[in-house]
Amino acid sequence: MELSLSSFLLYFSLSSLLLKLSAQTDNTALPGTIERAVKQQVLVAIPPGETAALPPFLTSPTGKYAATFLRSPTAPGAGGFGNDFCYIQVTDTATGESVWESECAPVSTSNTCSLVFSDDGLEIFDGSNSAWNSDAQSSGGNPLQSLELVDEGDMRIRDKEGELAWKASEDPRSNQRCGEAGSPGLAASVPPFAQPAGGNSGMVFGQQAGGGVSEGYGFGGQMGAGSGGGRNVRVGVEIWWVVLFCFTTF
Repeated sequence: MELSLSSFLLYFSLSSLLLKLSAQTDNTALPGTIERAVKQQVLVAIPPGETAALPPFLTSPTGKYAATFLRSPTAPGAGGFGNDFCYIQVTDTATGESVWESECAPVSTSNTCSLVFSDDGLEIFDGSNSAWNSDAQSSGGNPLQSLELVDEGDMRIRDKEGELAWKASEDPRSNQRCGEAGSPGLAASVPPFAQPAGGNSGMVFGQQAGGGVSEGYGFGGQMGAGSGGGRNVRVGVEIWWVVLFCFTTF
């Protein structure tokens, strides 16, 4: 009887251990993958005023590519409303080159900026308000389950059945320089109205390239106040004096 009880307890303990190990194996994400465990899974949160680059939240299996969540302030003189910009950036770890970026999402300078794995895929929040999302859609209507970064540099989202729901390569974008002058959402570094009239820099107002001045209307509204018109008037006067001299001589 004691032997049977000991055998049962040993069997029960081993079974519990195997079930626990099996559950741990099922919940362990593959390299370069994040498994979604809750409805809104926060991947990164950046508080106001924090603009230093954080460690990557996802790295490809061999480490060739890394995905980072960034927050950039509006650069001085760049215009706009002075807000910050939050975005995802995938870089080549060997060169530091940007290979893909999400849109420059404007956020309040007083709010925490968060990257969340949600029902819409990847989603950027300005405080509690959504500022951007990848709009990932499962063709079968299944819940989104995993986020991958593959060694080709592409970021992908799959549903619970393993079917592809979104990939970054279908929405190519890189080197936006979020927050700098001329970047999405901000004005160009030199607006058109700030350029010299006629587009010729360094020219006196009304002067044309090549040293001439623009033609205008002179006394009595006659054309010829400009350099070309003045030469025509002088030539006409000289011809008139030659004709008058010949007439009086003969």
